[in-house]
Amino acid sequence: MNNNIKKIIAFILGLCMLFCITGCGDKGNGLTSDTQLSSSSYKLGDYMGDYTVTDTNGNTHTFSEILKDKKAIVLNFWFINCGPCQMEFPYLQKAYEEYSDDIAVVAINPTTDKEIDIKKYGTQNELSIPLVKGDEAWIMAFALQGFPTTVVIDRYGSIAFIHMGAVTQEGIFEKVFDVFTSDTYKQSTYRSISDF
Repeated sequence: MNNNIKKIIAFILGLCMLFCITGCGDKGNGLTSDTQLSSSSYKLGDYMGDYTVTDTNGNTHTFSEILKDKKAIVLNFWFINCGPCQMEFPYLQKAYEEYSDDIAVVAINPTTDKEIDIKKYGTQNELSIPLVKGDEAWIMAFALQGFPTTVVIDRYGSIAFIHMGAVTQEGIFEKVFDVFTSDTYKQSTYRSISDF
C-alpha cells in the first residue's frame, strides 16, 4: 500500500476517533449553538438553542449546564396580570419542589412587566421557582398565542412538549415530570396533556 494512502487512512481514522471522543458527553444533549433568540423559531420536536437567562435573584441559568445535572428543563411563560398564570403557579410550585433534583423550572416573563415587580410577585406568592424577566423575542421564538404556556426540553435538548393554557389540576405536572425523569425515557414528543 502506498505511503500516502496509509497516511490518509490514518488521518481519517484519527478524525473518526476525535469525533467519537468529543461527541460522547455525559448525556449528549442536542442543544443547538445558535443563541440568537431574536432570529430563532421553535416548534415541537426541534432542538433548543443554548441560552443563558438571569433570574430576579441574579442567578444565571445556562441550558447546557442545566442538562448536565437535570433530566429536563421546563420553561413556563407568564405575566403578572395573567389570571390563569396565577391559578397555575401553586401546582407548578408544588411539582417543582417535589422534582427539583431532576427537573429545572424557569418561569420567563416576556412582557413589559418590570423586573422589580416580577421579583415582588414571586415573594408575595411564595414562589421558589426562578423567575426571569425576558423580552418579547421569547414570544416570537415560540409563536406564543396565550399565557401561561409551558415548554418541556428533554434531556436530549429536544422540545418534547408544548402546552398552552393553565394546568390547574392536582397531579398533572407530576404526571408530566414522571415521564421526563424516568430512567426508561426515550426521546419523544407529546402533543397533549392527555398523552401522559
